[in-house]
Amino acid sequence: MTTPPLRIAVAQPLMQWTGDANAANLLRTLELAGAAGMQLCVFPEAAVPGFHRRIVEFAKPDLVANWLQSIQAACVRHAVAATFGAPTFGSDGRIFNSQLFVDASGRLVGAVDKQGLTEPEATFFARGSARPVLTLFGRRCTAVICREIEDHDAVCAELLPHAPEIVFWPGQMRPQAQDAGIEPPPHVRNAQRLARSLNAWVIQSNWPNALNRPEESEGTGRSVVISPAGEITLALPQAQAGVGMFTLGASSFTWHAQDA
Repeated sequence: MTTPPLRIAVAQPLMQWTGDANAANLLRTLELAGAAGMQLCVFPEAAVPGFHRRIVEFAKPDLVANWLQSIQAACVRHAVAATFGAPTFGSDGRIFNSQLFVDASGRLVGAVDKQGLTEPEATFFARGSARPVLTLFGRRCTAVICREIEDHDAVCAELLPHAPEIVFWPGQMRPQAQDAGIEPPPHVRNAQRLARSLNAWVIQSNWPNALNRPEESEGTGRSVVISPAGEITLALPQAQAGVGMFTLGASSFTWHAQDA
């Protein structure tokens, strides 16, 4: 039996300084996606509380639990699933930078913990130890978070035995200065290589702005969808906040801009 194509909304939300503001934006996006008949909404790394230096203030179990509960309720209310970044907490007190998966019934299907931490991230977050493959809409899904996309051989060693069909790629990425003018930029080429190696779709959700260093907002956004053949089928606008809605496999999308 042929699996019908997924209707997906990829969010490039305007990052805010507080967890409540970012969570509210996420909830508005779920409402928009549900009203448009989307089945799945994809959000960036640390969508709540936001990927900035104040994450240390907001990565608290009670705060995250409240945001998660609101998101789960919204998924049920709008009949849409979601994958989004949020801190998770080990029983030993460790904090992980995770990508969570919630289905349209509001059930937390699972989480992928980031392994490829930068040095600053590793001063706060613990490294993940496994990359599970989860199921949404009958499809095997997982996540490769931000610059983990550069760890091609290690990621393939983990994932090839499990044959994921969709790899979500949340992050905050932009071309490096030395890569100016290279199209597609090297990080996207890495994603194309991974898509071909895994024979899987790669779906990026990239923040469109930077708060720690606002000058680095240029070149952000541009979330891409890459086919199992490694072809870029869609690319959202650069450095613009909004939501791109499409059917997986299509070569066009509807863009809903978000006001600053």
